[in-house]
Amino acid sequence: AAGSFVYLWDAQLERLVLRVATTGSQAAHVDEITLRLGEGITGWSALMRQTVVIHDNLHDDPRFASFAMLDEERFRSMAAVPIVAPGGDVLGVFSLWSTEPSVFQPHDVDLATEVGGLLASGLLQARTVEDLRRQSAAARFLLTVPPDATTSLQRCLDVLAGAIREQVDAALCTIELADRAGTEAPARPGVALHSGADAGLRVAARSVRTRADLTDLTQRLGPRQDKFTTTFGQLFPLGAINCYRDRPFSDSDVSIIEALAAQTAALVASLSNPSLTTPLAGRLANAANRRDAERLLHDLGWRRGLTHAVFVRIRSAHYGSPGTFDRAVGALEEACRSFDDVVVVPSAPTVSILIRHQPDQWKKFEHALRTVCRSLRTDAGIVVAAGIGTPATEAPQLLTALEDAETAAQWADLLDEPVVHHQDIAHLRMLPKVAVDAGNGLREALNRFTELVRYDVRHGTALSQTLDAYLANGCSITDTAAALYIHRNTLRQRLGRIEELTGRATEDADDWTVVALAARLSLADGVPAAVPPYVDGDLTD
Repeated sequence: AAGSFVYLWDAQLERLVLRVATTGSQAAHVDEITLRLGEGITGWSALMRQTVVIHDNLHDDPRFASFAMLDEERFRSMAAVPIVAPGGDVLGVFSLWSTEPSVFQPHDVDLATEVGGLLASGLLQARTVEDLRRQSAAARFLLTVPPDATTSLQRCLDVLAGAIREQVDAALCTIELADRAGTEAPARPGVALHSGADAGLRVAARSVRTRADLTDLTQRLGPRQDKFTTTFGQLFPLGAINCYRDRPFSDSDVSIIEALAAQTAALVASLSNPSLTTPLAGRLANAANRRDAERLLHDLGWRRGLTHAVFVRIRSAHYGSPGTFDRAVGALEEACRSFDDVVVVPSAPTVSILIRHQPDQWKKFEHALRTVCRSLRTDAGIVVAAGIGTPATEAPQLLTALEDAETAAQWADLLDEPVVHHQDIAHLRMLPKVAVDAGNGLREALNRFTELVRYDVRHGTALSQTLDAYLANGCSITDTAAALYIHRNTLRQRLGRIEELTGRATEDADDWTVVALAARLSLADGVPAAVPPYVDGDLTD
């Protein structure tokens, strides 16, 4: 034979489509030539489920249909064998062509018929295997999603779009999130192009930010694109998946896309729910490398440059419901809209904020942050504490900045302040450890200091304040007397009385360092009102 063609039946097109051609001129038109059942000798063979042999002058046969691009004029004889499944369904036609007359003898036709049967069996098996493979891939879809796909919602959309496109061999797959209550979608559309797409399409795909950009991209694909769209989301649509390719999507393709859409909804819903997401610092810490961390930040909208990291936390006692958190996030987002290059990442009950440093903008932002924190407490009864980390420029530094901001937020909560800078409390980072190490000595000093408090309550004196001032002035008689506006002899008399009550000499600096802390703690606690009642000459529990 001079050539061999295989036409396969496409149920969606309801046409026989040229899928294989052995010669150069015909092979160039694979997937382009289509025949209806009964059209041409090939179509007639399929319609009648009969083998057809033309020994000569095949162009004179009334069933012959000519396609100029196939260069069929040079052929004189042919044999067409239907590819029929055991159940009787036509799967296609296998044909042989020759430039010589009377080439195909009975044994050739028998051999071709045998090949047709083998093709039918092979096609059925291949379709079964492919269906099983795709079903298995769909079932394991979320298991095969790379770990970095969950670092951000944007990264998730891009990865899912690529996986769905590959499953159905589409030229383009996009995933759009639905707008809620007129607000902007939380991420730009996910876009995945076929690897063979031209450079212009790839540039357009990377530039997609809005729905208008997406429309422009799909128009660039050309007019001969079949489109399949399905929404995803159980209770309400979270978004839509769109697939495009130059041939219709089969029922099997549709089933696969819809199965993947259900799993897409589960993953997108989890990443869209602040109560289920990891705080930004945790996501950066879990990034495999610097490149993944930078991609995560880039997907969130961050651009490299001097950046302030802010961490906001709702006090646990005030985090009663998701509605409470949504209200706090809404207030913060509203305040951030007035500023440029701001990234807000909610993760209940916290919010991470990244803002590009611009001197004038930063001052206004800090004022707005304090205002929001105060207004939430006043108007809604929601107590939030904000911490501000040191500025950073690179992804690894931002992780440290966010951790510093979280530490500052904890101090803000402890001090009942709306906003605290990390630089203001950095020198106190070892205070808890020092307090624990000094615990025994501090406990003893507080017990001794009780004598002074007790004496002040009984006699209306101010020995505890005198001791605090004396230690604060480095045990200097002159400086302490000046600070208290008393004569130095008066101060000496008070110090003598303190030594009698405590049993410790005031010159013992090492010992009184801990006592100074005990004095300051007692004074800060509201002495003398905080002193336990005195009953029968002793202190009660």
